[in-house]
Amino acid sequence: MGASIAIDGPASLPKTNRPRNQKISPGNEKRKTNAKTTVPNKPTFPDELGASLAEQLCTRPTPFNSSKTLTERLESAKIRQTSEIIPISGSSTRHNTEKEFSDTSSERSQSSDSTRARNKDLSSTKTVREVFHLDDFAALAALQRLILTYGKVSHMGILDKSYSFFVTKDRQAALYYKVKDHIAVMGGDPLCPPERYSDLLSEFEKWRKSLNLGIACLGAGEEFAVFARRNKWVTMCFATDRVLNPMTNPVLHSNSGKSIARNVKKLLDVKGAGIKVEAYTPTLGRDMQLEEQLLNVYDEWRDDRNNNRKGQAYITVYDPFGLPDLMTYVYTRGFDGVPNGFAALRTLGSNSGYHLDPYVASPGAPKGITDLLLYSTMALLNTAKVSYLSLGYEPLDKLGTIHGMPKALANISRKVHKKIFQEVHVSGKKGYHDKFHPDETQQSNLYLVFPPGIPSLKHMSAVAHVANIKIRQAMLARSPSPRTNKDDAETERRMSEIVEIFRKKINGGPFRESTPST
Repeated sequence: MGASIAIDGPASLPKTNRPRNQKISPGNEKRKTNAKTTVPNKPTFPDELGASLAEQLCTRPTPFNSSKTLTERLESAKIRQTSEIIPISGSSTRHNTEKEFSDTSSERSQSSDSTRARNKDLSSTKTVREVFHLDDFAALAALQRLILTYGKVSHMGILDKSYSFFVTKDRQAALYYKVKDHIAVMGGDPLCPPERYSDLLSEFEKWRKSLNLGIACLGAGEEFAVFARRNKWVTMCFATDRVLNPMTNPVLHSNSGKSIARNVKKLLDVKGAGIKVEAYTPTLGRDMQLEEQLLNVYDEWRDDRNNNRKGQAYITVYDPFGLPDLMTYVYTRGFDGVPNGFAALRTLGSNSGYHLDPYVASPGAPKGITDLLLYSTMALLNTAKVSYLSLGYEPLDKLGTIHGMPKALANISRKVHKKIFQEVHVSGKKGYHDKFHPDETQQSNLYLVFPPGIPSLKHMSAVAHVANIKIRQAMLARSPSPRTNKDDAETERRMSEIVEIFRKKINGGPFRESTPST
């Protein structure tokens, strides 16, 4: 399971200036002997697990200050210089199990080709281009650089094909967005330093106005929220970014949650479940067969989720290999050698860390695979001395601070949010995250941001659509409890009030939407 770790014996004794015939008293001799004896620390289970995964991701060392990719941050990895792209399945950096089970994998791969193709077609309505220009490649290179430098957890939608990117003419700033109800909903903060926010939004506004599009933002961080409040935009704290610290995590270091570590060991026991955990990064060469197998896992998980669970909010449909240069993958194999779970790690340049999403298991996989993936990921990042692992959005059951909105309207918004939150089934996220003991000192708030003035129904509806929230369905949901039905009636009455306020605002003239200044 774990990589063997060589421990050097005691170093040769240093020479002294003691005269050759000088005698040493028994007491001094004992003290001298004790000083020479050292007992090396025995590697812990997480150490061995992290070292095993690190060996599969080794590359030539790069100083931590200038390093961005995970492979460059693994101190214990062996030096491996790669001058050209080679097939991973033929290298020594990963357990070569594909060949042994190629027949099984191929059959499974072929059977899911049509299903996955259909899912991908449904996830994107864009026209596939056949003609490209050099400027297209320049824009893509600039975009990847900006994502690598300024990427945050709120930019998770970059792997969703339904989003589009806007890059400034000088290629020094970008944002990504999705159009719903004639509103361009930005995902997260702009991909640029704060001093470029105003220029980027001005350029984006000119483009939007040509298409008669409004603007809103879902998942803005504290930096952009401060900028928005300074320019009198509306901000509403709706979620937090929960973060694990692999360097101090009590679950990984056996100070808490010992049942998780115990179950992980059982899954990895060759006499038990016999699960193997491995790591893969496309930057060392693409393994198309493995990627196909991991896509099968993702498709099966999505199908099972969609068929057996109620609709969930804040669900993103990923193309896990859409931007392979930013990604590292930890995955599991069963006895048959076929992958049955994987976790995707996306580089976050802003935090010098990683975002873990998705991390999923096949419907028929042994219980506890997602725990194993999360535990193994922490072990790997601990080996790489990485202290920031984001678990992504965790929506709040109650709205946090609201700025730029009248108090009466803010109170109604809180009640509406509470009602919707009860129906979108996101509370389970918090419970799962809590058992891994997130680092509260690294937690940060996420915001909804709207232009100055009272947000229109179009703005609210657009953000809800992007977040996969069906407002009408959530508002009309009924509980068998008579008391809750009263609450529903009161909420609907207040919803009617807010609609009337919006109508009056609309009748009074168009909404203001000014481009903020720095």
